[in-house]
Amino acid sequence: MFSIAHWVFLFFILIIIFALFFRKLPLLPATIGLFGVGIAQSGNGIEAVQISFRAIILATDNLLGVIVLIGLIVALTKLLQESGADQILVSPLMRIKSISVAYWSIGLVMWVLTLLIWPTPALTLLGAAVIPALGRAGIHPIPLAVSLAVFGKGIGLSGDFVIQGAPSLISKATGIPIAVILSASFPVVMLSGGCGALIGYIALKLFLNKEEMPKKLMDAGQKGNLGMEREDKKVTQQGSSPKRNQWIAGIIGLSYLGTVITILMYKIRGDEASGLIGGVTLLILCLCTVLTEKKRAFAQFIVYVKEGMRYAMGVFAPIVMMSSFFFLGTMAGYEQVFLLDGPGYFYDYSILLSEILPLTKWTVSALIVFIAILGSLDGSGFSCLPLVGGIAVALSQVSQLPAVPLAVLGQVVGIWTGAALIPWGFVAVTSAVAGVEVHSIMKYTIPAYLAAVICAFGWTLLQL
Repeated sequence: MFSIAHWVFLFFILIIIFALFFRKLPLLPATIGLFGVGIAQSGNGIEAVQISFRAIILATDNLLGVIVLIGLIVALTKLLQESGADQILVSPLMRIKSISVAYWSIGLVMWVLTLLIWPTPALTLLGAAVIPALGRAGIHPIPLAVSLAVFGKGIGLSGDFVIQGAPSLISKATGIPIAVILSASFPVVMLSGGCGALIGYIALKLFLNKEEMPKKLMDAGQKGNLGMEREDKKVTQQGSSPKRNQWIAGIIGLSYLGTVITILMYKIRGDEASGLIGGVTLLILCLCTVLTEKKRAFAQFIVYVKEGMRYAMGVFAPIVMMSSFFFLGTMAGYEQVFLLDGPGYFYDYSILLSEILPLTKWTVSALIVFIAILGSLDGSGFSCLPLVGGIAVALSQVSQLPAVPLAVLGQVVGIWTGAALIPWGFVAVTSAVAGVEVHSIMKYTIPAYLAAVICAFGWTLLQL
């Protein structure tokens, strides 16, 4: 079962983990790993080069929607900053003066939005407006970023009770009815989510105030959304009209409100919801550019789009490279990158471990956690769900343990891993929206993640 390519892939994973331990972004070893695994798998230098490129294309294809969506949001917020209309939109948020209130209130709103439209579109809708506004009110952006990650993808998507994308994948992989998955997942999602949110908050209260706040965060009041510098108000708002800014704020507010209502009414979910929000954002950007710039609209529209896309591509370039390496271990990578049929390296590793370890409820649960983490190294958290579902059924049959708690444990751990543990996962998307370094956010998402996983693990043991 195991080939040289399996060992080479595992070797580079260990190098990447070693680099992360020393707080280094392992972009270079991951990129070299593309060629190393490609040569080991194909035995041909030319084909190895082609494999590395196909892996990057696969990762880009999976991330392109997020990149473009964030680019458009950045472009729109740049327009709002220069016109001064952003002050009208976010004025109600200026009443929040406490980190505690901001953490819990923004988190709960993010959780509800995630249940309705999934985490990425919810993040772009909420984070793009909230973070810069509260930054100007003196609220540190890190608690907001942690809240968005923990409550959004962590709690919201690990259950996915409304859209039911995650439990449907588990259901298809296991043959267990989705209603059973949802019923079993509710207590573990709420328990692990509550523990994760609480520990994340405690970590913020204990350590954030003791840190020297970076100057660029202290100057949040002079910054626009997503880390883009606000120009001098005398220059940016020269000739601006309060009435016109009210019109712009009204157009944007009503457009996004109508978008959310449309998403709910027509049950538009996932990528389709992101596409609708992206298209509405582009339409608003066109209209507002004409309203604010008039004769300069042709030239200024290009400037806004360039700045937005430049920022998004700059943030996601290393994420694409990292994801491309870990896609090699998935079924999608095995089929679309190596052009072979098979379940992928991660599945093979899981089967080997199950043959080595004695199968008790402790070892089986721990194995499910390990498989979920391993399968989520591409950063999505979603790609591991068919894997952990299939492994949960296989292990339950061999160990005579119930499959449902194991499958739910894999679902929760896999989504939380993509949400809070992987630097190129949802934390990176949150970092792009917040304008904060990834490692600064992960100081607080990792304690929250560990608390959530430990709670989910303990609950599962009680169910077996």
